[in-house]
Amino acid sequence: MKILPAIDLKNGNCVRLLKGDFDNVTEYNFNPLAQVEIFKSNQLNYLHIVDLDGAETGNQSNLDVIKEILKIPDISIQVGGGIRSIKTIETMIELGASRIILGTALFQDDFIEDIKKNFDSNQIVLALDFKVINETPKIYTHGWQNTTDISLYEFLSDQSFFLNILATDISLDGAMQGPSFDIYEHILNTFPLVNLIASGGIRSLEDLDTLKTLKIKEAIIGKAIYEKNISLEDLNNDY
Repeated sequence: MKILPAIDLKNGNCVRLLKGDFDNVTEYNFNPLAQVEIFKSNQLNYLHIVDLDGAETGNQSNLDVIKEILKIPDISIQVGGGIRSIKTIETMIELGASRIILGTALFQDDFIEDIKKNFDSNQIVLALDFKVINETPKIYTHGWQNTTDISLYEFLSDQSFFLNILATDISLDGAMQGPSFDIYEHILNTFPLVNLIASGGIRSLEDLDTLKTLKIKEAIIGKAIYEKNISLEDLNNDY
């Protein structure tokens, strides 16, 4: 399993939100570049970077920090947050990002078709943030602030072009209560060709073992690392 340590940027700092709440922020490292070096020194070389300010406002407020991270040798990053135009995607790829994470922009008119015309599917990650409402996972946008009436499963059934699917249960993100195993299992059973990237709620090596049992090949870990529930040494040795 590929482990992608998470670096969420807000006001230039490395932080975590609790359940997508921008008013419930914990700062972990004032220097994101130093945090990248910590991950790199533990052979965790593929990172998940999100500009939280960008996700909330649509403006990439932490672009300068992301540019500096991309200059660090021997790492790969997937990056998202506030990326809502074809030009911005092109710019991030030119700067060296391996994959671009798209969420809110997917629901703009014709944007998905423009992506298909301009990029390979392996360059794009669909960030489908959801909450379970009346037993159905519903997609949220704009940095988890706005709900849609779109079912996660219905959306996936219409998007066979895209293989990298980042599905995050907002109600679990940062809560360290375990991931949405049942929903992940349903996605994989229904859409066996997708590369489902687990995110939200991962709290222990046992959670990672369960995800591996489901045949999930990638997992994003944030708070469990920063709170030292999962050690970087364990991830280096076991995953």
